[in-house]
Amino acid sequence: MRNSELHGEIAKGRKVQKVSLWNLPMDILSRILSLLPINEAIRTSVLSRKWKYVWCSHSNLTLNKGTMRKPYVKTSTGYRWLRDNEFITRADAVLRQHSGMGVERMEIKFGLHSKHADHIDRWVNFAIASKTKEFVIDLSGWDKSIFFSKLSAGNHRIVREPPYNLPSQLFSPSYGSSLRCLELTTVSLQIPADFKGFLNLKSLSLVDVSITDEEVQCMLSKCNLLEFLDISFCKTVTSIRMLHPLDQLKHLVIDICPKLQEIELNCSLTTLKYSGNMIPLIFASTSRLTNSSIVFLTYGSALSYIATGFPSTLPRLETLNLHCAERERTIVPEGPFKFTYLRNLRLELFLPGHENIRKTDVLDYAHLLKIAPFMETLELSVSLLFLVHISHVTILFVKKCQRQ
Repeated sequence: MRNSELHGEIAKGRKVQKVSLWNLPMDILSRILSLLPINEAIRTSVLSRKWKYVWCSHSNLTLNKGTMRKPYVKTSTGYRWLRDNEFITRADAVLRQHSGMGVERMEIKFGLHSKHADHIDRWVNFAIASKTKEFVIDLSGWDKSIFFSKLSAGNHRIVREPPYNLPSQLFSPSYGSSLRCLELTTVSLQIPADFKGFLNLKSLSLVDVSITDEEVQCMLSKCNLLEFLDISFCKTVTSIRMLHPLDQLKHLVIDICPKLQEIELNCSLTTLKYSGNMIPLIFASTSRLTNSSIVFLTYGSALSYIATGFPSTLPRLETLNLHCAERERTIVPEGPFKFTYLRNLRLELFLPGHENIRKTDVLDYAHLLKIAPFMETLELSVSLLFLVHISHVTILFVKKCQRQ
């Protein structure tokens, strides 16, 4: 008998054991269900009595409009959005039945504020008790791209309720060692005097947070493992300054803090994203900063800034994105400096549309080819701004052309 035939006979004699999903260990089942959104995981509880509580060890608790219910509810008169009390009731029900064990990430994302403090406090205390490693609180209630574009434009039609004030328990030493990622949006923050720090925190995001310069400095000084920092739309922040070494900080995002006047950090970044006024950017070392994106909201000379400003202090810069509005022509002085490592450069320029106002010359930017001899990609986007006054109303027209 041939070997292939022998193996076939043996295979026929074997009984194929049926594999049931329920026969898997409970921790494996919980891990599988944790790959589903929490609302889908809860639906498995109706399969049988054995499945009723499997979801209760879900490790990814995302509580938002989508998971608590659809963003709108159909009624006899049309559609309406999910109400505050409906969201609160459903969030309470989920956390009440959850085991409180093995929570890797917890996200609360809904439009709430100070009058809902009692409910939010319960959810924060749940995160603390469960030793949640990644904690996200976003109480803006808006799509960020819409909300913050209106906020940065000073849209006064946005009604701002008093923000929710985070409880001091969040900063307790018992929880500080568990937290790896903290993202806060549209809340008020007051760091207690006995704050010992988040000893293992690697990512911190503060968006539209009411916080003082001193509190920012205190938090940074006591988060020694911080790798990613995002401070955006914080209207009370005037200075981000920390002389204490932040050896692990590699990625920094600063976006439209209107009162910000300086950034000085004792760190060595690899990526930087900045949007706001033209202010001093001071870092202990820039030898590892290879990727930078800068958006200026005030007038300035992009060419002069590249050649003599902050980018010129970046010896290993590889990718630069710069957005700038300028009115005056700048003659860049000749010098020996060259961007030896710069490979990708994208410039978005906003120039006055009327020739009698515009004093700039786009051809001046050919100088970039001289100071960055090894550049592979240059994208130049030019927008011409036209201001028309009609009955005391200023209308802005943008005529855009692109050259690559």
